[in-house]
Amino acid sequence: MTPTPFDDEIERNRRRAAEGSVNAMLDLAMGLRDRHRHTGDPADLLAGITELRTALGHVADHPVGHVLRVNLGALLLDHFEYFGEVSALHEAIAACEEAVPHLDEEDRRVAATMRAEALLVLAEHTRDVAYVDEAVASAARLPRVPEVLFVLGRALYQRYMLTDDPSVLPDAARLLDESVRTSPPGDLNHLLRLNLLGDVLQTTAEHTGDESVRERAVGCLRAAVAGAPSTSGLLLDFKVDLAAALRDRGRYTGDLAALREGVDLLRDVLAATPSGTRPWGNRCENYLIAVHGLIEQTDDLELLDQAVEIGRSARGRGSKDATIPLLLGMLHHNRFLHTRLHSDLTAAVTAFTEVVESAPYGGSDHMAALGNLGRAWLSAYRFSGDPAALSRSVTALGSAVRASAPGTPQRGTAQINHGDALYAQYELSLDPGVRAAAGHAYREAARTEESQPIARIRAARAWARTEAEAGQWSRARDAYVFAVGLLPLVVPRRLARLDQQRLLEELNGLAADAAAAALGADDPETAVRLLELGRGVLGGQVLQSRTDLSRLRAVAPELAERLRDAFARLAPSGPVMGAAADERHGLDIRLGRLLDEARALPGFGDFLAPPELADLLAATRSGPVVLINVSGFRTDALIVGPSGVTVVELPGVTPDSVAERAAEFGAALRAATRPGAGETEAQSTVTRVLGWLWDAIAEPVLRRLGHTAAPSGAWPRIWWSPVGQLALLPLHAAGRAPGATVLDRVVSAYTPTLRALGHARARYARAREDLVVVAIGDAPGAKALRGAEREASAIAALTPATSLTGPQATAGAVRAALASHASAHFACHATSEPDDPSAGHLLLHDGPLSVLDVSALDLTHVRLAVLSACETSLGTHRIPDEGLHLVSAFQLAGYPQVVGTLWQVNDRVARLVAVDLHQQIARGEDVATALHHAVRRCRERYPRTPTLWAAYLYSGQ
Repeated sequence: MTPTPFDDEIERNRRRAAEGSVNAMLDLAMGLRDRHRHTGDPADLLAGITELRTALGHVADHPVGHVLRVNLGALLLDHFEYFGEVSALHEAIAACEEAVPHLDEEDRRVAATMRAEALLVLAEHTRDVAYVDEAVASAARLPRVPEVLFVLGRALYQRYMLTDDPSVLPDAARLLDESVRTSPPGDLNHLLRLNLLGDVLQTTAEHTGDESVRERAVGCLRAAVAGAPSTSGLLLDFKVDLAAALRDRGRYTGDLAALREGVDLLRDVLAATPSGTRPWGNRCENYLIAVHGLIEQTDDLELLDQAVEIGRSARGRGSKDATIPLLLGMLHHNRFLHTRLHSDLTAAVTAFTEVVESAPYGGSDHMAALGNLGRAWLSAYRFSGDPAALSRSVTALGSAVRASAPGTPQRGTAQINHGDALYAQYELSLDPGVRAAAGHAYREAARTEESQPIARIRAARAWARTEAEAGQWSRARDAYVFAVGLLPLVVPRRLARLDQQRLLEELNGLAADAAAAALGADDPETAVRLLELGRGVLGGQVLQSRTDLSRLRAVAPELAERLRDAFARLAPSGPVMGAAADERHGLDIRLGRLLDEARALPGFGDFLAPPELADLLAATRSGPVVLINVSGFRTDALIVGPSGVTVVELPGVTPDSVAERAAEFGAALRAATRPGAGETEAQSTVTRVLGWLWDAIAEPVLRRLGHTAAPSGAWPRIWWSPVGQLALLPLHAAGRAPGATVLDRVVSAYTPTLRALGHARARYARAREDLVVVAIGDAPGAKALRGAEREASAIAALTPATSLTGPQATAGAVRAALASHASAHFACHATSEPDDPSAGHLLLHDGPLSVLDVSALDLTHVRLAVLSACETSLGTHRIPDEGLHLVSAFQLAGYPQVVGTLWQVNDRVARLVAVDLHQQIARGEDVATALHHAVRRCRERYPRTPTLWAAYLYSGQ
């Protein structure tokens, strides 16, 4: 057997006990209990109990016997926790009752407190609240020392567990908090109290959705884990509770790192727990709950299969009869949604039905089973088309709504599911009354503030859809306004960028539908506002953090500094776990409070709030911004100018037609890079798509603006801001023949949002002209770019420039150069990453400089970045409205003007365009016009090969 810290003392006491020493028998029994808690070996626990019974036999009528009885009660409590034999609990309670009248004051309090604790364990086992009442009555007569406060707080928490009454939780938390504060830090009892306080706070957060309470819970539970000795058996229990809080954090916020950390903790706990014990069953339940939460977010089918097998082996061995069947049903249903195996759906329905029929009516298990059974029947209907399955779903989910308490996340979830079933029923019957009922369910779910933000926005979007389908455009607009307003809650700054992207991917198209509904209500101004709030959300967070705080600093310098520090520490990041994650979550909550504090100051009510329409219109003073909104409801161009918004209907454009052209265009671009017969056909396809863009979008817009021919004087400018997958296509290159093209009518620029354009103009400065040229022609592991260094040399000959070439162009050197030069030109490889657009990067000599890296920079007094590389302005079809690419990253870093490319560019052509661009800039031409004419000249050189010149675009002021 592996040695433990208790072995030597146990052997010493064993020798003394053999000599008949009752004190040694007591010490031996307690040592054996400690070793049992350390190793999990039940033989030590049974031996300790036997030793105490032997000792009692020696001193049955002696006063010391009463002390022995109390200690026997302590070991019997452990016996129940391990074996689950309720007779041990009753014996423990009886032992304490017999001893209490015969003990001195201090020992009497200890015995009475232990009896109350045993009653609470018995209440949990029997689900009889009368035992809780008895425990409270007993503890209430004792002095309010930390251990008694702990029992009273635990009793209230137990009452909640038995009655589902959340009103007792605040008092439980208050008592436990007092117990923690008055306990000696570092003591094991202090850690026990701290851990239970964390449990109560976590449960409170589940009911209220209060993130600050949840984060305090995580802090308490992590402190308990950190403080527990590695030799303590309580450490495993503490880890279970911390994992539950992390699971709750992950489910509520979408933090995958929290979900994974919780699963990892529980996997370790389960591995360290003997499989034949009662704790194993309870810990298995917790593991399966955590795994289910993670699988819902990641679709990890291998983990799902493993969880199903573990759940099957755990049946009948959990802490509550209903929990394992309920979890197994959820896992089977989840697997069915991925595999469409009917056996999984049957297993899910069977499991949920079993719990509905066996669990107490109206209890949490019964309600959860009803809701899950309704969802399973809805899946059965969608799989088979059986109307009877749909009818069962509506009935079960309606019952789940009625069984759930108002103002709880459970009610919100039940209402969303009920809405889904009712909407399916509407699609079957086309009964507008049923559709209205579905809309009502969705509306109530969206307004449940205690629910997860992502669940609320799903519900709000579905509610808006029902109003739009009914032709109630004003009501649909209002519902969409509500939905879009929830976006900041869905992607808080604390989340890793990957998590933010994943959540926004689900909401792709929300802004477009919202704007279309506003246009349906004849409200183009609100349509513009909704497109501003619903697109570029992540970029908007960065722009908000870069706002000048000088006005606040003048009246509240300390508050301004705390805000500046919070913004800096919450820069976009990768996944973090442990204490670093706790700090980030807590800091984001504090940032919200700091903003509230600032907005409470006189004259600061709109501090760092989204810009009003007048501010957005002001961003168009140099030329109109054309928002192209593509929705299933309708498609329009919104021409935004200083005096207002003009709407141009585009009836020939739909989401499907845009997706079809984008796919066709992408395939042609790939084919164009392969010499041969397919290359000519690819160029024809690109030309055809450019013609469609002209006919369907660009020509109607330019006609409305009066740009019907080539300009005779100064070239007019417009800014394009396409919505959705239209951002993947080159509107600036649209056209059918010389003269009937955008390039022959206007100078084009792009902007992701009006807000970004206003920010770029606010930061633009002409004072400095110094340039750094970064050229990497032979990056490790990449195809050689023979023209990169020649491009750099040609540009350096036109204007004084610092050059970083080859091995000089490291990430550190480039960052330093960006901070010390007004302009930068990159001639190197670049790569977009469709699955993780924030990982798109420039390839430097020592590795990538990613979108996320560049976005985190905060540069001042910079002017222009030219990214003469491939795909630097190519977003992703998954979340095109976020504009996550290198061009936008450089704009967020501070550059008001950025030149980039939409696809892979030819090395030689890249050099020609870049040199032409810098020649004109050196002559005093503005950047957008210089690029415009450089591209026109390239078109003249390669008129039949649009892929060579149409990729280049300008974004910014």
